[in-house]
Amino acid sequence: FLFEPLRRLGALSGAWQNVLASLDRIHRLLQVQPTITQPAAPRAPVPAPGHEEIRFDAVTFAYGSEPVLRDFSLLAEAGKTTALVGPSGAGKSTVFTLLTRLADPQSGRITLGGADIRRMDLAALRAQFAVVAQDSALFDETLRDNIVLNAGDVPEDRLMAAIRAAHVDEFLPSLPEGLDTRVGPRGSALSGGQRQRVAIARALLRPSPVLLLDEATSALDARSEALVQQALDGLGQGRTTLVIAHRLSTIRRADKIVVMEAGRVVEQGDHATLLAMRGAYARLHALQFGGREDA
Repeated sequence: FLFEPLRRLGALSGAWQNVLASLDRIHRLLQVQPTITQPAAPRAPVPAPGHEEIRFDAVTFAYGSEPVLRDFSLLAEAGKTTALVGPSGAGKSTVFTLLTRLADPQSGRITLGGADIRRMDLAALRAQFAVVAQDSALFDETLRDNIVLNAGDVPEDRLMAAIRAAHVDEFLPSLPEGLDTRVGPRGSALSGGQRQRVAIARALLRPSPVLLLDEATSALDARSEALVQQALDGLGQGRTTLVIAHRLSTIRRADKIVVMEAGRVVEQGDHATLLAMRGAYARLHALQFGGREDA
């Protein structure tokens, strides 16, 4: 009769060791000093609606000693769609990292609405952006909670409008408890396409004037990509939009396409102009579509 209590005591000891190890990691994490800090007062205001122009002026950024962006300049006009394309490692995702101040450049200047982002309140700056990433983060909560995250008190009619616009309503009837279904850790109860549509519905409810799309359809099958792309087209209406794209078919209607190589801009223009230049963009297009200009 002593065996079972002793067995449980041994299991408890193992669990306690795991708790202590976790507490140690948390303690060390809390001791880390943030490299990105709030600016000193007075702080720059966020841009007025309709004036969310994004500009990178001669920006250089390196991870360690290896430059990722080199004297990089970019203009994304307010209310228009600007797409970033180029090979892996060109620095496209770093543009988003710097714009949201997850890191600061070693030199150069980044402005939003004409104001240096390093002089803006961090929370106010990040509230300007709605992000849909390639692998959008979902939490082990209900579908409803994941959609309304950071959106405040959302009326039911507005929630349902976002659900329809993002095509979440297509799979909603298949969930056992509808909007009250738990989606599992990292949204594991949903497919990749379903998770992306949830992320788009979330972005629709977020009143942010700037939309950042990071390879939002690259991991999807053809049908899911078509549905997600349709939802993204609606999401970008009236917003300043920056898109990182792997599939060129998703950005051919962009107002401006910026081609990046090794941290620099090598070409920019619209789809037709870049094809006519027969340069880096035309080569990328030929690799994906075999030279078909109507693709």
